[in-house]
Amino acid sequence: MTCAARSTRLGWLTLFRIATLLMVSTAVSAQPTPDTSRAVLDLYAPEHAEQIAKVLGLSGALADARRMHASTSCGSPATSEEVAMRQAILERTMVASFQVDGVLAEISNEHAHLFELSALLQARRDRAVNLANVANLITGTGLGIAVNALQFSNSTANIGNGIGVASGAASTVLSIAGLRLQRGPQSSVGRMPNMLAPLFARPAVLNADYPPAVIAYLHSVPPGENNNSGTRLDQLMAEWRRAGRLGAPGSVNTEQQITRLTSGLGDNTKLSIDDLSNRMAMLSDVAGQVALMKRDLADLLLSMAPEKSCPDP
Repeated sequence: MTCAARSTRLGWLTLFRIATLLMVSTAVSAQPTPDTSRAVLDLYAPEHAEQIAKVLGLSGALADARRMHASTSCGSPATSEEVAMRQAILERTMVASFQVDGVLAEISNEHAHLFELSALLQARRDRAVNLANVANLITGTGLGIAVNALQFSNSTANIGNGIGVASGAASTVLSIAGLRLQRGPQSSVGRMPNMLAPLFARPAVLNADYPPAVIAYLHSVPPGENNNSGTRLDQLMAEWRRAGRLGAPGSVNTEQQITRLTSGLGDNTKLSIDDLSNRMAMLSDVAGQVALMKRDLADLLLSMAPEKSCPDP
């Protein structure tokens, strides 16, 4: 064998050994350690799991599933009774998860319609404001030039003065009209759900209802918080009042605001651009609170069978 051939063979053997070492080290590092798997199971918050189990009426079933799991020896398969109990809890949890998805879909549907209507009203407002600005420019600048031109002759000075007064008055009127046009036009919402209506005890339209589990979740106090802080819905209401989206409870202004926020199909209530913006922001807040329920449902499933510390064989 020549020196060149022997060198080539040694090079290939070296590359093969390096590749083999890399594959072995990758496989070893990919295997989960016991500490890692235990950390994954401990991600759930027990207080959230307990609360959502109470909301769904699964507190007793969850306690039975945990007791059955704790009574089995390490390494032995689950009994048929434990499997049936877990299956019942899983089915109820999946139904609740799908109900949350349905509420979020209805909120997203209403939000999309409101956004489209708001964009339409803003386009109309911008067009009206632009026309008012052009008219103000004509009356203020164009007629001003004519007034100055008429001042060169004594015979037309009085006419120029009259036109100047009229120009100033017209500019003032157009400026006031421009300020009013900044608010934009108003329009009824048309055919869309009103997902805020059930939260204010107003009639719901177009599948704007909340499942009992979701309503119970919104009317519950977050774990770890004082009861004086109020339920999730109470906290939302307080935040809306601080942001100026709602007035004082029971006032006439607040009732009118709620009417605009909860208007729906067949309602001729007129909404401004500001009303639409408030309504979209409040819907986003509700969606955020409802979406947290899916996190708690995941905690419930993780808490069904906590990891047991089994002695090493």
